[in-house]
Amino acid sequence: MANIYVSHRLSASESVQSGYIRAFTQWKILSAIMLLPCLGILITESAVGAEANLSWNDNSSNESGFRIERSSDGQNFSQIVTVGTNTTTYSDTGLQSDTTYWYRVNAYNEYGESGYTNITSFTTEPDINEPPTISSIVDQSVKADSGASGAIPFTVGDPETDSSQLLLSASSSNEALIPNSAIQVANSISGSSVSFIPGSGQSGTSIITILVTDGTNTVSESFQVDVIPVAVLAISEPANGSDYYLGDAIQFSPSILGGASPSKVSYYINGTLAVEVTQSPFTGVLPIPATGTLELQVLADLSGGGQIVSDVLTIDVQGIPNPTNLIVTEASGG
Repeated sequence: MANIYVSHRLSASESVQSGYIRAFTQWKILSAIMLLPCLGILITESAVGAEANLSWNDNSSNESGFRIERSSDGQNFSQIVTVGTNTTTYSDTGLQSDTTYWYRVNAYNEYGESGYTNITSFTTEPDINEPPTISSIVDQSVKADSGASGAIPFTVGDPETDSSQLLLSASSSNEALIPNSAIQVANSISGSSVSFIPGSGQSGTSIITILVTDGTNTVSESFQVDVIPVAVLAISEPANGSDYYLGDAIQFSPSILGGASPSKVSYYINGTLAVEVTQSPFTGVLPIPATGTLELQVLADLSGGGQIVSDVLTIDVQGIPNPTNLIVTEASGG
């Protein structure tokens, strides 16, 4: 701004001092007036999350600073901050998401203030709630009637929510095989896990789906459970635990756990087929062919297709006992 010179002729009644004060006052008024046309401020804005970045043109040369005002309705403004000389930017942080704000700026010095810039507004972005995450869970295979599965670990997470605060639930696609009530899901600071108990006497396949929600978004992960029928071989005669001797006939009774029905049962001794039975109750009677340790096993062909093999049953077979207590008596003569 150009220098302003003020001249003033003293009247007869004015003293030198009073004349100086009057001239200085006139200079102050002119300085305030000169501030007004020196400002032509424009505001550009951008919103990043809940932050507004303001900028304007500083067209004055004698400002002490700038006042920044904000409004929530575009009409009623209040000052939020002042910035210093030659400052042309300001970042307004801590704003509410998904909210519209209006701004205006003016300059000031010790003698007065300028008019305002144009009013500009923008709307902050809404909050973005990221969905939770869940790791994959490997498919499971368990034996029928084997009781509860072990705890199967997995991991959950969320950008905005502590993982231990996420809500978990689970469901089964085959409730006859694995009821929903038989699925247990655990979630804590130490981690997450799922376990289940197949129904008694059941075999087949079910898909277990785990849902994870943060209260707004929900994600899921599924894994397959195969409950496999099991063949169990039992000796019914002689009683298990008795002594076994070469040539003894042993009666075997197979049990098929998991509800499957066999069409044929094959009995093996030391890996060699000994006998096949195709009629229920599929009991096998086997003569013991050798002494020593024998491995007995049963293979069942299922009527629906497929085969199951029992665990190996081991018995120790002794030789034929030696005769004892031979007595000879003299025959009576005639």
